[in-house]
Amino acid sequence: MATSGSTDYLLNRNQIITEAAELCGIKDFEEALTANEIASCARSLEMMVKHWQARDIGLWKTKTVYVFLSDDGYEYDLGPTGDHATLSFTKTETSAVAASGATTISVDSITGISASDNIGIELDDGTLQWTTVDGAPSGTAVTLAAALTGAVAVDANVFVYTTIIDRPLYITDARLYRDGSSNETPVKIISRKKYNAISHKASRGPANQLYYDPQQTNGKLHIWPAADSVKDHLILTARMPVEDFDSATNDPDFVQEWLLALSWNLACYIAPKFNVRLPGDFQFRAESLLQDMIGFDKDYGSIYFEVE
Repeated sequence: MATSGSTDYLLNRNQIITEAAELCGIKDFEEALTANEIASCARSLEMMVKHWQARDIGLWKTKTVYVFLSDDGYEYDLGPTGDHATLSFTKTETSAVAASGATTISVDSITGISASDNIGIELDDGTLQWTTVDGAPSGTAVTLAAALTGAVAVDANVFVYTTIIDRPLYITDARLYRDGSSNETPVKIISRKKYNAISHKASRGPANQLYYDPQQTNGKLHIWPAADSVKDHLILTARMPVEDFDSATNDPDFVQEWLLALSWNLACYIAPKFNVRLPGDFQFRAESLLQDMIGFDKDYGSIYFEVE
């Protein structure tokens, strides 16, 4: 007897809701939930998952975030309407000079560059101009949606990315990539109090400290010293938020090991809505499943103690 050879089992949003409803006796196997019942359960599922983020769940949501620096910049908004930051990007360089007012640049390679991508071009004055790619690149030519506001030299940096990041929940690690050296220098994460104690926040130099304030739509990233080169960029290890369930067929933004904990805990949340009294040990079992996953959801490695 052969095994399936597959390991991709998953439930979508409505299947998780159905499982939870069956667990707590809201429905039997012969009936379907109404549209209003599904909407109510989906609302509970969304709120439960968002609450779990405060319990430090989601190892798989730890991502590498790249933050592009602005000249003299020491405060950056990280989020969907914030400054330029992404989970992946393409870097190339210009292969010819471009004059102020030009709407086309020539680059060493157009690999990884697509229409409507965000593109940042290093200008001769040491700033980074951001616009978008207008149409598909051809050969070595990239057309810009907005004209250059300054001249561009040969071998100027060009950064291109498609999607801006969501608001990070918190940052666990940071490095500064210094262009030309190919080195990543550690950046210390400090508290609000320590950042506020810095007397001259606009001092320029390679960043060696940062403070992050999550806020709401966009998080606030403060670095010190302020950026002295737009050639550099920050590399952050950040915990990103769990994605929403926007439709019935959305898969959960969870690894498959979480399916049981999702279903059992959702049953606890929706039972009071339907005046269902769960057995005495039901909530204990649901919490036990959640604790199992919180224990599983850890980054394993050696522990070191040192004097600061």
